[in-house]
Order: sequence, then structure tokens, then C-alpha cells
Amino acid sequence: MRRIGFALALYFAMSCISGRAEDIQLKDGSKVTGKIIATTDETFQIKTAYGNIQVPRSEIVSINFPENQPTEKSEGNTETAATPVEESLEGLTYTNKTARFKVNVPQGWSSAPALRGKSKDIIAALQSQDQTLFLFVTPEVFSGTLNTYRVLAETQYQIKFKDYEKLGEIETQLDGKAGLRLIWHGKNTSASDAPLKSVVYIIPYDGRMVRLSFLTLEPLFDTAFPVFEKIAASYRSLTP
Repeated sequence: MRRIGFALALYFAMSCISGRAEDIQLKDGSKVTGKIIATTDETFQIKTAYGNIQVPRSEIVSINFPENQPTEKSEGNTETAATPVEESLEGLTYTNKTARFKVNVPQGWSSAPALRGKSKDIIAALQSQDQTLFLFVTPEVFSGTLNTYRVLAETQYQIKFKDYEKLGEIETQLDGKAGLRLIWHGKNTSASDAPLKSVVYIIPYDGRMVRLSFLTLEPLFDTAFPVFEKIAASYRSLTP
């Protein structure tokens, strides 16, 4: 079970929205490269080097996010360079000085730098002692609306996970901000089709979004959910 859980977390860690341009493949064979800056039920508004354009959602075959592309490697280096992170876990309080936030975790939880290092967009990865419950913190520069960011996150999950289904969405308050809480489940084909379930909290700040993504195997979710909610409620930004 630990190996399956770790594999799912590893895959999830590599599935983050990035501030770089997406490649959007259309049904007519053409490709649009740019940033998705707004969405409706019917169209995506995309900022390209030639100006903003609108693309019908029905014409989109796939969206290739930057983390799917080969990363540039220096000679003799086969690993993606991880952003240095100043973090500490004292007692039950995890503090991340790089991203300026703190959060309380249960006894036995620890930082998971091996997972964090798989995506330069993730600033913190934490796991339970038995490596079945995971938290990823992703602060991302984003000037669009909360709804646009939600659509981008969901689009990413739909692409990355087999049988993705959103199970719930509500407005919530975290760190004094009006945000969103999403619950979804799906399967990861690269980990023996194991079912997983996640609750994601999205917190909007000026010019950025912070995403708290909790992940576990689906059979463990109901027991883990109160733990996830308690951790999320403790999240505090340290930015003045």
C-alpha cells in the first residue's frame, strides 16, 4: 500500500498548473500556443504573441501543459533542478519561509522533499507517517479570476487522470480569504489503475493563487477527510 500511495503522490506532484504557455491542439490539426486567461462554458480565451483569441471548447482536442515537455538539462545532469526551499517542522507546525506560510500537521507527518522536487511549481510536500496521506502546496502567479483558475485546474485533472469526476464544489474561507473547495476522484493508469480521491482548496491572493491539494487512495478518503480539513483550516500566510 505504501508503494502505491507514494507512486500516486509522485504522479500528482508532476501534475501542476504552470505559469508557462500551453500548446492547444485543435480538431483541424492546427495548434495554438499561449496562456488561457479566461473561460466560459463554450470558449477559452487565450493570450498569444499576436493578441487574445477565443477558441470554442468543442474544437479543442487536447491541452499540452508545459510539464509534459522535456525539461532542459545541463550536461551530465539528468535531474530537474529543484528550487531551494527554506522549511522547518517544529513540533506540529510546518513553516515554509520561502513561500511565507505555516500550517499545522498531525503527529508523525513529515516533509517529503523527494516529491516536492518533482515539480518546480510545488513549494511544499508533506506526508503522513505511513505514506498514505499527502499534502502539496502550490503558490502560482495568476492574475485571472478564481473561476478561471478552477477551470484550468479541472482541465488538468481531466487530462491527467482516467475517469476523472468532480464530486463536489463549495465556497470556503481560508486564511481570511473567500476561496473554493473541490473534491474529485479518478484513476492513475501509471500506478496499476489505483483509485485516488483528492480535496483541493484554492485560496486567491493579489496576483497569485495558492492551492492546497490533499491526496489519498479512495478507500481511505472518508477517514482522512477530517484530517485534511483540520490541516487546511490551520493554513496561514506569513506575508504582512
